Parts: sequence; structure tokens; C-alpha cells
Amino acid sequence: MTRTVDPWKKKSNMLLLSRLEETINSCYRRGLYLESARAAEKACKIARETYGPDHRSVAVYANNAARMRKAYEESCLLSANQQEVVSRQPAGGKGRTRPVLKVVSVLALALFVTAGFAGGAATVPPENYQPVYAAAAVTDGLNMPYYRIKADFDPASRLIAGEEEVSFICREPVEEVKFNLYMNRYRDNSLDNSEIRRYAVRNGRDTGYIEIEDVTINGETVYFEARGETLRVAPGSGGFTRGKHALVIKFRVKVPMIADRVGGTRRGIWLGNWLPVLSADNRENRPTEIGDPFVNMSSTYEFQFSVPEEFNLVLSNISDVRQQGSKKTYTGVLERVRDLPVFLNRGYREAVAREGETEIHYYYYSPGSRPQEVLAAARKALAFFNGNVGKYPWQQLNIVENDMFLNGMEYSTMILLSEGTSGGNMANTVFHEVAHQWFYNIVGSDQYNAPYIDEGLVEFFTSYAQSGRVFSSQTGVTGGLSRGLDGFDSWQEYRNVHYRNGRKLFEQLYVMLGKNEFDNFIKEYYDRYKFGFVSATEFRMILDGKLREDQVRQLLD
Repeated sequence: MTRTVDPWKKKSNMLLLSRLEETINSCYRRGLYLESARAAEKACKIARETYGPDHRSVAVYANNAARMRKAYEESCLLSANQQEVVSRQPAGGKGRTRPVLKVVSVLALALFVTAGFAGGAATVPPENYQPVYAAAAVTDGLNMPYYRIKADFDPASRLIAGEEEVSFICREPVEEVKFNLYMNRYRDNSLDNSEIRRYAVRNGRDTGYIEIEDVTINGETVYFEARGETLRVAPGSGGFTRGKHALVIKFRVKVPMIADRVGGTRRGIWLGNWLPVLSADNRENRPTEIGDPFVNMSSTYEFQFSVPEEFNLVLSNISDVRQQGSKKTYTGVLERVRDLPVFLNRGYREAVAREGETEIHYYYYSPGSRPQEVLAAARKALAFFNGNVGKYPWQQLNIVENDMFLNGMEYSTMILLSEGTSGGNMANTVFHEVAHQWFYNIVGSDQYNAPYIDEGLVEFFTSYAQSGRVFSSQTGVTGGLSRGLDGFDSWQEYRNVHYRNGRKLFEQLYVMLGKNEFDNFIKEYYDRYKFGFVSATEFRMILDGKLREDQVRQLLD
């Protein structure tokens, strides 16, 4: 017996089934078996309603649902068996090992998944959870990559000697895993003629880089290749099997003396994206000189960083500082961050303020640094986002003045603020960079292919919170948002699209939804995707659930 379905409803259901099929396949490939099973069961139910219980399509969807449920049950069994696994790393010589971090439960990541931090258990995603771009971080406490970092800074050579242990779990066998080596963009002199480097090297330039000295698994060196900004690691003919893995990377970082988002002067050295980090999609990184071509997973970093006693190290969540001869060693653990930003300085001044549970530290040196204005703007921004989006998850926010070419730059728990902003609207710059703590550093997005998701929203909130109103008269064309970073020839062109048109997108969304619905939408967005990623495809799916199809096309097409 067939069932008659309203033609409009049938067409709507068929579009929904198509989207669910994409979700099923995408989640399965990433190892998100629970989400894949739920989507498959929903598709089976909609197929029955659309075609009737005896249609052959229903049997296909039912078979898919059964396969996804089985995959999820097997993954739960694997997770249970892998609890209490203790990884090992070399300690002082080949063949010697010592126990290190305990890995507990799993969540998916593209082809492979990261390991969790010690303690706790897997968190089951909520019923209405939607898949995310790479890391499957949905709520506080979910498992993420775990890095153990040892670093030692030598100011004479400007070298950081480092060792990094990273633990992760492969949900499916893979031949190799890839790490991003973002620091190697400062090795290439050919970039000096670019729009931004002409400013960044105005006071001279000394190159920087990261060199990989060794990669080991259980104390044995394995095959690795560092080329450009990508490190490939392959353990042998068998590749990485399904299950838990831990490897150790020994590296050296040369700090570039350059006025860039990474760089230094005689006063201080600021570093972001300086460590080898697991690729979010296990693909080779494609560097650009426009925008922020960095896409990292939320991770936990356990650190031990040594510096000469005349230097101070600024890094959030430091738990202990010990004098060891002529050096100071800082230790701590920083959870759920996109990277491990550090600032080394001597002779900087410091001003401190508090907003709620968060301490704000401003490190400055110039006559125009205006510490009270900076701290007031940071407090205002923290209060706004805590109240209107979601709670800031860390106890500290560091703001560092430097001489970089950009007005500001955001890293997890750290903001860089150029002394050049002293002649402009300091409050707006501070507010913009604090906003990025929520949008990209907490709610991650694909900064390479869809920068408007964070830049447009940050621009919207910077205007909205400062003025108290939305400039709906600016609605209109929001074109060009499908262009990734490699599609632009100048910073101005990039800003016109992803900053300006991105802001217009969210202004129009505010008008379409109305204030109350928009406010609720932002809070739901934060709760669902914090510590995860939102791709352009998924962002469109989110809007599909809130707007009519023609409205979504108006915003994104």
C-alpha cells in the first residue's frame, strides 16, 4: 500500500533526505558513528512517511541505519577497552621508557581522532547535535588532542629546543598523519615583497623556522618528512592501525625578528602557532599571505617551559615557577585551546584588572599604550560576551603590546595589540580581538575557506555592542563569501568581502530573525559548537533550520 503525500511536503522531504545522506556519509567518514546512526534513523523515518513502508528506498535507509548502529556499538566497545591505556615515551635514551599520560575515551576527527585528557568519560552528544567540521568537540570536557610540551629558550641564538608528545586515536587505519608547521612561513625570503611583509621587515629581518629533528614511537625512530609547512609521519608498512597511538617529536624553533603576528624585538618575543600540531583534516597545509590560514583543533597542552632568569614568560594557567640555576621553569596545563601562545619579555610593564572570574593582564611598553583604556575595553567586551553569548572558559586573558603590522591578532587566551593602534580607535580594536576569543578560539570555524563565519560575526558584534543598535540600512549584497583565502590578491579586497560583507550577512540575519530569536540563536550556536568547528556547508545547514530557503540564498548565494 502506498501513501499519498502532499507534493510540497514530498519535495521538502526529498531535500531533507539528501541533506541527511550527506550527514550520514560525512559523519561515518569522520568516525562520528552516534551522529551517523541518528541521522540514518531519522532518514529511515522520513522515507517511510514520504514513500510508504513498502518502498524499496525505505529498505535501503533501514539497512544503512542498522549499519550505522553497529558501527557505533563497535566504537563504544573499542572506547571501553581503551580506557586506562598508558602511553610511553623515551626517557634519556633509546630503549628506555617511562609511563606518561592516561588516555580516556574518544571522539572523531576527519580520518583520525585525538586522544582525551586524563580522567573523565566520554560525553554523549545531545539529541539535536549536528556534525562539526573536524574535531567533534560539542560541550565542555570532551576529548581532544593531548600534547605534553618541554621547551627551553636560548636568547643568544633565539632558539627554542623542544620535545612534544602527542596522543591520538585512529578510528580507521591510515597510512600517515600530518602535522602543521606554521613557523616555516618565516623561512621563505620570497615573501618579503608581499603587501604585509614590506611593513613587517621595515626594521630588518632575520628568518625564523621550525626544524624537526626526530620522530619516535615507543623510543624507535619512524619515517617522517618535513616539507614546507607540513610534517608527514608514517610508522611503517602497516601505517597507523585503528586504536590509540602516541608519538614524540623533537624540534627546534628559530624565532624570527620581524613585526608579524609571530616575531620579536629586543624587548619581547611573541609566538602563536609555533608548535607542530595535528592537521585538522589530515591534509597538507596551504599557506597564504592574506587572512588567517590557520585551522587548529581545540587541544589540551601540558607544558614545561624554561627561560633565562632575566626573562618573564606570559602563558595562561601557569601553576608553578621554579628557579633552576640561572633559569626559571614554568609548568601548567591549558585545556581546550587552539594553540599554546607564549610571550617572552624583559622590561615590560603590567596592568591587571578583573571581570567576573577572569583576570585581564596587559603587558605594555610604549608611551601611547593607554593601559586603563585597554583594560576598560577588555572588561566591557568580556562582560558583553559572557552575558550575551556564553561564559569565557578560561581564568586569564593576556593582552600584549608589540609593533606588528596588524592592529591586533587573536590567539587562545592571548591578544596581540600593535602600538600603531594608539592613534586610532583602541576600544574597537580591543573589542574585536576579545570577540575572537568566542568566535574562532571557542567556536571554531574554517578560517581558510569561510573566514566570514568568524570575521563577519566579530565585526557585527563589535558594532552592535558598542552602538547598541544594528545598522539594518546596510543590508544588501553579501557576495563573494564563497571565496577562500587563495582567491584574493590584496588584504583590502579580502576585508571588503569577509569583514564588510560578512558583517552585512549577520545584520540581515538579525533583521530576519528579530532581536529575541537572534539572541537565542547565538547562545544555541555557542552551546552546540564550542570547542568544535563549523564549516561553510554546516553553517548553511544551520541557517536552513532557521530561515526560508530564499532567505538563505539571499545571504549566502
